[in-house]
Order: sequence, then C-alpha cells, then structure tokens
Amino acid sequence: MPVKSNKVKPKLIDLILEFQYGKLFGRTGILVITVAILMFLIIKFLVGINTVALDPKTCKISNWDVSYLVLHKQQILRNTSLLFHSSLRENQAVLRHINDGVNPFKSSTDGNVTRARKIKKSKFMWKSMAKRLTKENLAIIKCLAKLPKYKF
Repeated sequence: MPVKSNKVKPKLIDLILEFQYGKLFGRTGILVITVAILMFLIIKFLVGINTVALDPKTCKISNWDVSYLVLHKQQILRNTSLLFHSSLRENQAVLRHINDGVNPFKSSTDGNVTRARKIKKSKFMWKSMAKRLTKENLAIIKCLAKLPKYKF
C-alpha cells in the first residue's frame, strides 16, 4: 500500500513567483523585459485616453481608469459628453421604434427594407427593453446635467 506524504505540494502560482528569473534571463534580460512592460503600460496610458468616460449609472469614474485623472480631467469630461449624447440618441431611436411597434433591429430576411418587421410591443421582452432604455436615458440625462460642474 503506497504511503501518502504529509508534505503540502506547492501551487503553480507559488512556483512561478519563486522561480529564479535572474538565472534564466540574466540581469540584462530582466531589464529588457521590465522596460518592455513599462513601455506597454505607458503607451496604453497615452493611447487609451479616448476610451475613458464616466459610468452613466453612477456618474463616477471606474477604479480601473483612476490613473487618467492626474492629467486628463477635461478630456474625460469631453469623452463622457460625446459618449452619453450618442448613446442617448441610439436609445431614443430604439425606444421610438419599440413604441411604434416596429422591430428596432436590422433583419437579414427583409431585404433592402430595414426595420419593416412589426412586433407585438405588449410582449415581455419589448416591455422590459423599453423600461431598461427609459431607465438608462434618465440616468444619462442626470449625469449630463452634472457634467458642467462635475468635480472628481
């Protein structure tokens, strides 16, 4: 009968963290890897500013994007305004189509005629979608009203 050892086997994460990378890559290899990672993070920081905006439901910036607050407060407010206005327009168009009883989504079976298919707006799916869009629009409008005097 095999005897079980009382030793605790190290987990894979522990093995990765305790691995001696200095022996594998050397000092210059570790420096090259570190510089490459730092360059990636800096480029991501500089390029990613156009995608940073406030959350429409809470009207706050996410924890992931807090690092952009140091240099880009006005850009964040500009991005937020553009994003909110475009999503508000989309939501209102979809809501208008639902209220008119027209399918708000493009259909591949209707040929050249877009949104020609009629829907039963009394169905649960369309009712719940209309309620959700209305709530989103109200949250966006409240957040847009706060934007001119917004403090981070």
